[in-house]
Amino acid sequence: MSEKILVLGAGTGGLVAGNLLALNGYNVTIVEKNEYHLFQPGMLWIAFRGHKPDKYMRRVDSLVKPGVNLIHDRVELIDLEDRTVRLSSGKTIDYDKLIVALGASFDYDAVPGHKRLWEQYGDYYSGPQHAERLWRNLSKIKEGTLVLAAANPSYKCPPAPHKAAFLASETIKERGLAGKVRVVLALPFIHAYASETMAEIIEPKLEEAGVEVRTMFTVESIDVENRKIYSLEGEELEYDIAAVVPVHKGPRVEIKPESAVDEDGFLKVDKYTLQIEGFDDAYAVGDCNNTPTSKTGVTAHLGAEVVADRIMGYDSRFTGRTNCPVVADGTAAFVISTYDHPVIPVKFSKFKRLLEDLFIAAYWSSLRDPEKWRTAFKAYFRATDPSVLGEEGW
Repeated sequence: MSEKILVLGAGTGGLVAGNLLALNGYNVTIVEKNEYHLFQPGMLWIAFRGHKPDKYMRRVDSLVKPGVNLIHDRVELIDLEDRTVRLSSGKTIDYDKLIVALGASFDYDAVPGHKRLWEQYGDYYSGPQHAERLWRNLSKIKEGTLVLAAANPSYKCPPAPHKAAFLASETIKERGLAGKVRVVLALPFIHAYASETMAEIIEPKLEEAGVEVRTMFTVESIDVENRKIYSLEGEELEYDIAAVVPVHKGPRVEIKPESAVDEDGFLKVDKYTLQIEGFDDAYAVGDCNNTPTSKTGVTAHLGAEVVADRIMGYDSRFTGRTNCPVVADGTAAFVISTYDHPVIPVKFSKFKRLLEDLFIAAYWSSLRDPEKWRTAFKAYFRATDPSVLGEEGW
């Protein structure tokens, strides 16, 4: 009888790992609370360009291999010592190997006033309905200030606020409101991006787009009545519309033993093998673990391939590779790094925008049939590895 593989979560990491293992004869069960999988970067286009949510959603059951046992339920308890998972329906599932891919959760109560701001204006992180609310609010503004900020330096997709600013600027210009509606990007970094190398490339683009950048601005509290955002550094910003990246925490499930998670609820893993510390039969991929790399779809996908390979007996290692796209005015750049190599300079170009569009076009297929894309993806990541591109970048 083949090993029982239990995958928690049908995001990028869960689907890629589960489908690869199912294809290779493993008995795979995937537990997912939602009926639809959301392409998360699409929320930026919903919030700032008015795209319809269904463009970025697919039914989860259409994205799993035949033979995968898909259970729509919510995970309540992961007991790593007993090798069991309890669901909200009361059902308990045991496993031989566990892959936790539950993603990060958002804490809108961590910053005073943030929950009220989110309820009023929406955002581009928490779901398509909230992204639609932000678009409706943005569509009404005729003058004033749109503030895009972050409540913590660590969040999913580091260039997401920058992409939001570029897309918002495009919309405002198209509506003939340039000079009437300001876009202010407030960041908790000393530069216009966390990496100084990438900041030097992104900053001129932001200036060209008319985006005002405020650095060293970490959101500490929000005064909804007076429309002011206060920073940990002692500054304030007035707004007419605002969207703040929420504080990220680990998945909202009980995990035993408690020593398996850090103080923010992220699963503690070996950064190369993605095994949960102390357990050789359990892994965590994507946004739910504490690896020192960006929380993005690419890292989830690459990490899922490593975990699937290791379960199949290969000595695969996760490099911490990032490939975060930044889209601006018909061009794009990628934030590329690994554990061993800091971010390299990657300039904006139309060709890279074409590559980003190709990645998006391949997204759904890469989840359902990841084996068909491995050769092409490996060739791309090998050719664009920081050790290959070097200090000159791309």
